[in-house]
Amino acid sequence: MDESTAFSSCNLLRFSEPDETWLDYVYMNRTGTYSGKPYELIYGPVADDDVYETFMLYATGTLTREETLKRLKIKRLFNQLVFSSEWAISFLKFTQILQED
Repeated sequence: MDESTAFSSCNLLRFSEPDETWLDYVYMNRTGTYSGKPYELIYGPVADDDVYETFMLYATGTLTREETLKRLKIKRLFNQLVFSSEWAISFLKFTQILQED
């Protein structure tokens, strides 16, 4: 994928770290309450099953936003790129890699 072309052609939401904006976005998407602008590409830290327990503690009010972010920042979070539209997917170029024996 040519990132520069895709990123400039699509509605892109980029998170550089797990901050309050990221936490709100992930939380609203996980709970089905997000009603903001739709994005075709979303780039940032993965909120995978490894951080699910922390999110659940936040969702139930056991942890504050600050406590949640503090816990998430000590975890090793990897970045992901989400393609959320046909348009965004169209920037992917699939190639076959042949392995030599």
